[in-house]
Amino acid sequence: MRRDDRSDSDLVRAFMARDEIAAEELYARFAPRVFGLGMVMLGNGAQAEDLVQDTFVKVWRKADSFDSTRGSLDTWVLLVARSLAIDLIRRRVLETRVLAAQEDPGDVSPGAGPEEQAETRDMASRARRAMAGLSAGQRAALELAYFQGKTSAEVAELEGIPVGTAKTRIRTALVKLRDALEVGHEL
Repeated sequence: MRRDDRSDSDLVRAFMARDEIAAEELYARFAPRVFGLGMVMLGNGAQAEDLVQDTFVKVWRKADSFDSTRGSLDTWVLLVARSLAIDLIRRRVLETRVLAAQEDPGDVSPGAGPEEQAETRDMASRARRAMAGLSAGQRAALELAYFQGKTSAEVAELEGIPVGTAKTRIRTALVKLRDALEVGHEL
């Protein structure tokens, strides 16, 4: 069967069977579009290249979840890429917020003494380390729930996970942050 004649389902089946030609065809068919999506969403060539790699790793791992009755292969691959790009953007926003809090501790009153300023900087530093210690899923769930005000059900829908998983990620992230922010405790 010529490459151009292969249906989405046939291509994914061959890809799942670790057919090297199918992998090359899938990459050739979608890498430029994923890269373009990455450039538009991320605005950075290096991150767009990383997105291409991450997308194909996830497609490789999740190929069995492709269902041609629910949509085309194009839609599915680009949705995987879009979700990964959004995760990257969320991580960037969260890291920027944490870094900004560290650099400008914010709620410290102008008349705060050196001890209070040092304590606030220390807490911001511990928060940054704690956030870095969270998994990508936990960070994304926490970002959606607490910075964007989403419910557990909305987090689940946006992340494409069950509601129970969303709740667990949020709760686990909060526990880890709380523990890390207690004086004398590190992750």
